[in-house]
Amino acid sequence: MTKNHSLVFPVFILMALTALKNITMDLPPKRAHHALVYDEVSKSILMTGGSTPLNGGSSFSFFNDLWSFDGKNWKLVGSAGDQRSGIGLAFDSKRNKIISFGGFSGQSSLADLRMLEGHEWKTMSHVQELSATEPGFVYDEDRDRYIAFGGSKGRGEVNETTWEWSGNEWKKIEAPGPGGRQAFAMVYDPKRKKTFLFGGMGATPEKIFNDTWEFDGIRWIKVDSTGPSARMSMGCAYDSKRNLFMIFGGMSSNGMLGDTWAWNGKSWQKLSDKGPAARAMGYMAYDKERDRLVLFGGRIQWPNDANDTWEWDGKEWKEWQND
Repeated sequence: MTKNHSLVFPVFILMALTALKNITMDLPPKRAHHALVYDEVSKSILMTGGSTPLNGGSSFSFFNDLWSFDGKNWKLVGSAGDQRSGIGLAFDSKRNKIISFGGFSGQSSLADLRMLEGHEWKTMSHVQELSATEPGFVYDEDRDRYIAFGGSKGRGEVNETTWEWSGNEWKKIEAPGPGGRQAFAMVYDPKRKKTFLFGGMGATPEKIFNDTWEFDGIRWIKVDSTGPSARMSMGCAYDSKRNLFMIFGGMSSNGMLGDTWAWNGKSWQKLSDKGPAARAMGYMAYDKERDRLVLFGGRIQWPNDANDTWEWDGKEWKEWQND
């Protein structure tokens, strides 16, 4: 009996640990400062990067994992590059590639422009002057340009320059634009052929914006419109079926927010006060195939992050359940 039990026990433990591992990896770990983008090739949402506090906020864990979400399951598809948070992601619809810009290594802001090839990041450009954490980054498909604006260069220092990538080099846009900021919402609207920007934080948390801007490739114009309250670190995405710039939540000077708003190119409309728990960095992407806005995780309160998934169907939020 002793001999038999000595053989069975390790096998039993191995099976239990394997099962636990599988359960653990069914969902991405809790995080904030991550990024999501819709991949038009695989027709799924890709998420990568981010960080989360450990030990009550005395340290942080950074991520470089790649996750795919098709509406039915989250799937870990690999890891790529170094661990970083606060990157910008965009889908280049001409080349059918996912592009990454900037980020934070845990020590400093980064200036890399990268293309995802398979499950590996290929560096396209590194210009130190462009170093940015939590920048705005979009692909202008009408002009075939990547647009980068703002972000944090370092503690207490924000960028206020607009840059364009032509495919070979970065070009600085000399026209004045929004004031320097980070953690704002920015999307490209292919119907109107403009980039829209809302809100964000200045050099310190005491300066939070509620302004709306549009960029046509030549100049920034401030739009005179009453809309969401001042906030930073809100989730945002472009709903291409309804032609709406969508935002959710974020953080104001009074705490976390949980409202949903839409910009139609002329005015803001509040769509809901119900849905995911109020949070900052509940980042999102729009799934064109399924007509769903997908939100993952974010910071509920310091130092607690989430790993829940929510979907907006155009009328209401529903929490996705892992069956």
